[in-house]
Amino acid sequence: MNFIKSEKSKSSFENLSDSELVVGILANENRSKQRSLQIELYNRYVDKVYSKCLSLVKEKETAKDLTHDIWVKIFLKLESFRNESQLGSWIYSIAYNHCITFLKQRKRINIDDFKNERVEQIPNDDTGLENKVLKELQFTQLEAVFGQLNEGEKLILLMRYQDGFSVKEIAKTLNLKEGAVKMRLKRSRDHLAELLESLQQNDTKAFQYE
Repeated sequence: MNFIKSEKSKSSFENLSDSELVVGILANENRSKQRSLQIELYNRYVDKVYSKCLSLVKEKETAKDLTHDIWVKIFLKLESFRNESQLGSWIYSIAYNHCITFLKQRKRINIDDFKNERVEQIPNDDTGLENKVLKELQFTQLEAVFGQLNEGEKLILLMRYQDGFSVKEIAKTLNLKEGAVKMRLKRSRDHLAELLESLQQNDTKAFQYE
């Protein structure tokens, strides 16, 4: 399902980079042009923001409401974007923070559990190996087990593997130490691997009995 997009922006803006859109919006040369640039930026990212909200809250109407609120925040905070990261990552960071606040208020996630988690030594080559399980997955398999993860596991895996956040960026967004992020990523991957192994075993048994 696609989030309802705003009116179609002028085609002349479609070829602008994200940075050029931001500069144009903040320049505020005239209200009509500024509005068209805002619409173009919104249309580029609204579906992705909505998908992230829906992945975390699992309720379409709630995800729509959160998406609307997130875009209000994005435009209010746009002046603070400094090109130190990709605009997409900056937008997703705002989206994740807003969803985390929502989930905290409804006691569906507790980031403090991440902070209190005992951090174990992780091998230095873990970064090179961490994608192995996910790279071997078929989309249907991942979709089948992802819903069985808790909100905290889904959150950190989406940030790392869907949006390409670095460990440092995740730590900054969640206000955690990098060691805690690495440990939570490892445990979330391990849990995902366990669920997948169970799914594959069940699929094998079902095939044998056909």
